[in-house]
Amino acid sequence: MILEIQHETLMEYTEPVTEWQCELRMEPVSDAVQRCHSFRVTIGQPTTVSTYVDGFGNRVHHFNLLKPHAAVRVLAASIVQTDDVAVSPMASQVMFPLEEERLPLDTLDALPLRGPVRDTPLLAPHLEALKPSPRMRVGMWVCQVAEYVRGRFEYARHVTDATSPIDHLLTHGKGVCQDFTHLMIAILRSHGVPARYVSGYVHRPAQESQSHAWCEVWLPDAGWLGFDPTNGCPVNSHYVKTAVGRDFSDVPPNKGTYRGGGDERIEVRVATRTLDRLPSLSWHDQLAPLDTPLHAVLRSPPVYESEDSRPLDLAQQ
Repeated sequence: MILEIQHETLMEYTEPVTEWQCELRMEPVSDAVQRCHSFRVTIGQPTTVSTYVDGFGNRVHHFNLLKPHAAVRVLAASIVQTDDVAVSPMASQVMFPLEEERLPLDTLDALPLRGPVRDTPLLAPHLEALKPSPRMRVGMWVCQVAEYVRGRFEYARHVTDATSPIDHLLTHGKGVCQDFTHLMIAILRSHGVPARYVSGYVHRPAQESQSHAWCEVWLPDAGWLGFDPTNGCPVNSHYVKTAVGRDFSDVPPNKGTYRGGGDERIEVRVATRTLDRLPSLSWHDQLAPLDTPLHAVLRSPPVYESEDSRPLDLAQQ
């Protein structure tokens, strides 16, 4: 599947901001199941956008604004080609228990409980209910965990926030994809299975697209495989990964600070659509507008652009 993605963020302030610094983790990764054909960042004020790769291998764009302003608009747009995962998690032959001393070094950071993925007494009954039996296949068990989380908890906005630990979901029984993912990671890690947080997008035909979160699990005979506890299923070609980390605090799509006494209001809009074929590197000039134009919802002043467009065969990180 070939997807065009537009992720627009509008940040408005009740008083002018005198200094603003920001990091973006919005560029889709290129790996075995997806390839980022082109990526473009557009900022609503003149600035220089720089990039670096963080400790988790995510490509980060960062910039700062020094002149006073009352609003900042950021548009990240990309072309991504996705495939279905070649190995089904149900086909994995790995069985419990996993031997930690045999796990690859880069998976060990995906085992401790930390931050919002914390050890809490509220977690105990769920760990007992999902306790795997000896010699049970790990991939099959992980699918059961994803379905368990989806079936036991209700998707609801405005119950938790970006800093909420899993206690909030376990107490209220409601949350969003971030909370579902944190809970699934806590269950997997508590039973010795490496799991990490994934930030990205999900394309939903004939529905509103959205930024999304899910987790990846390490299986020795399959590598990292994605599972979506919000929908209770393994990920497929409708998912686009932008960043991975231990939990949400490692991979927020945008993170920054500003100097000023006013309050901040953030509005986000995500839109995706499928394309028949890969466009040229000037796709941003040639493609027709999305069915629901972003600029019709978020008005902003003229923009100044920074582009990072690369041929497909050079897009590997």
